[in-house]
Amino acid sequence: MDTWGRTSATTRPDGTMRAGVLCGVRRMEVRDVPRPYVSPYEVLVRVSTVGLCGTDAHIFAGDANYHTDKFGQPIPFDVQPQVLGHEISGSVEEVGEEVRDLQAGDPVVIDQGLNCMSLRRPTLCDYCRTGDSHQCEFYAEHGITGLPGGLAEYISVPAVNAIPIRGELDMTQAALVEPLGCVIHAADAVDHANSRYRLNGASANPRVRSVLVCGAGPAGLMFVQYLRRVLGYDGLLLASEPDEDKRK
Repeated sequence: MDTWGRTSATTRPDGTMRAGVLCGVRRMEVRDVPRPYVSPYEVLVRVSTVGLCGTDAHIFAGDANYHTDKFGQPIPFDVQPQVLGHEISGSVEEVGEEVRDLQAGDPVVIDQGLNCMSLRRPTLCDYCRTGDSHQCEFYAEHGITGLPGGLAEYISVPAVNAIPIRGELDMTQAALVEPLGCVIHAADAVDHANSRYRLNGASANPRVRSVLVCGAGPAGLMFVQYLRRVLGYDGLLLASEPDEDKRK
């Protein structure tokens, strides 16, 4: 049982699954690991697509480790290996007995962040209560803080963390919902800041006239598209990229 009281690593009678396990700095192995167990309010998802984020690269290289002990110290990979991957899409394989709004076969995208609602806490923390559940007092993330991620055949998550895909979005595109969500949140934060300027000011004076996006990776390029295509921003837009290979 992990620090969240979840039993998602419990061995099931039907055996194991394959997963990419980070067992040391820059050392990943494909291993047989226990197939996740599904509690009454969870779903088992067969992973279809996993995006590789800059955070994954930093953890893999040993530049970051967000899996910490009770003293806040990083737990070495050789002590507790990790399964990375937090940009996840897939299809529901199995539902817990209390799940009512999802069924086997449903395509879903995973919200990898666990908060008070995920575990049905009777009392919400101040962050969850005020709509900032991504800053939950008890926050943890699949594929980042030690909870098993999407570089595996299956992942189990609370049903509220599996968002059904209702349109024609394919699984590869759906895996980009997580970084896109970060882009939208950042744009909203900028536009709602206590400032005299707005990205879409009603008149010319308070309207933002130039935007610099630092880093033209996937998130940076999505930010460019979101500004232009969704917010209708028509001012000067610059995107910097320090990596020469990426600029090519």
